[in-house]
Amino acid sequence: MEMADIPKLSEILNGSATALVTIAPLLPTSDSVQEVVNEILPAIERGYFTPKEDELIREKFSKYLTVRAALFLVLMDLKPVLFKQLSPKDERYPEVFLIAFCTAAMLRRTGKHLIVNFRSNKMIRRKLNEAEPRYGIPGKQFTAIYRSLTSLRNAIIWREGVSYFEENSDKIFALQANPKLSPIVELLKSELPYIESHFKQNLKSRLQFRLHSAKHRSRGMVQKTSFSAFKISGRLISEIRNKWKRKRVTPIVQRKIQRLLQPGDVIITRHDDAMTNLFLPGFWPHASLYIGSQQERADLDPDNRCPELLRSDDSKCILEARKDGVLFRELHDTLSVDACTIIRPKLSGEQIREGIARGMSHEGKEYDFEFDFTRADKLVCTEVVYRAFQGIGKMQFELTNRSGRFCLSAEDLLDSAVDDQHFTVVAVYGFKGNRFFENDAATEKLIESYRPKNN
Repeated sequence: MEMADIPKLSEILNGSATALVTIAPLLPTSDSVQEVVNEILPAIERGYFTPKEDELIREKFSKYLTVRAALFLVLMDLKPVLFKQLSPKDERYPEVFLIAFCTAAMLRRTGKHLIVNFRSNKMIRRKLNEAEPRYGIPGKQFTAIYRSLTSLRNAIIWREGVSYFEENSDKIFALQANPKLSPIVELLKSELPYIESHFKQNLKSRLQFRLHSAKHRSRGMVQKTSFSAFKISGRLISEIRNKWKRKRVTPIVQRKIQRLLQPGDVIITRHDDAMTNLFLPGFWPHASLYIGSQQERADLDPDNRCPELLRSDDSKCILEARKDGVLFRELHDTLSVDACTIIRPKLSGEQIREGIARGMSHEGKEYDFEFDFTRADKLVCTEVVYRAFQGIGKMQFELTNRSGRFCLSAEDLLDSAVDDQHFTVVAVYGFKGNRFFENDAATEKLIESYRPKNN
């Protein structure tokens, strides 16, 4: 095919070259990946990620996926030219090849940094495979990158590219005389130490992936089945209640509670007749976060620095995780219970604003019927509070290993209030009768409700 038949070839080359030079500095290096590894070493030793560590790894991974997608767009622009419109004998073929080959080399190098550093660590691998809508991360991205690097088809194409490069390196390096392509030649030179020249290395990597994939596919099926079982049984159990019994937190009590509430308050509740009480620890099993009315949130954020605070309308002033997911709910819905406690974080208004904004960013996620705090794509009720406030000011929660899973119970939150650590007790209603207690009297009644007396 004549070069004149290729529409706007110069524009495609110039655009691709400019994009590649712009993207290159944004790519992770072995040193930057090692920095991330060092930053999350405490999480690896601890066995779970704190919200701050979770957000760190999400932010880094999201940036990498964005850059990786941009590199793929460069390849997609060049692919029809390289494979259909030009032949290796055309004089401009080396120009197109240079940009495409350098792009592919960058994709392989950065992907290998990721795989080599994290393939053997189950906790990090699992975290990178989690979907995270807040950062635009789909699920199974680590596996997708691993599969791409070990694809036999990709390995064959890469080997053909390496062969062409080895046979025509003089022509390719001579393109450094072209001012537009000179930066690409320099980029390619920096990639040379990472370019494999032996096909068997790709076959070895593919075999490793197949073994990895087979092992985790069977485990994934078990986990998926397990989660489905938890989900179905969890929903059924949560719905087993006496529908004819009137809730003891009446509308009158709800209005009194509403007058006491401030944004950031945590509401701990109990249904007397919920079957889930048999499985969740203690007298107080459930928690939700009061995010406040639109006006209360506006008062917290007069300069409109937190757009997340606008996500809920005025009537829905609660963020709560229940079987239908993490959703904004109306107060009367949350308080249709038999007993409740209000605790207040010991934070400034600015810190509470930050915590509410962080909590609201999780709205829309599924409920985690497996109660696994090590993942952030599905949340339980207390995890909403945990991910909202952990690390803000002096707010530090210690997760407890219960039944092999790290978690934070509603009564762990109450401990923090009773012991005057991160919260203060505001009010208690519904323990041993329909009475309302505030301040010190509420603290005494709360202690009686769930802490056994010392004999």
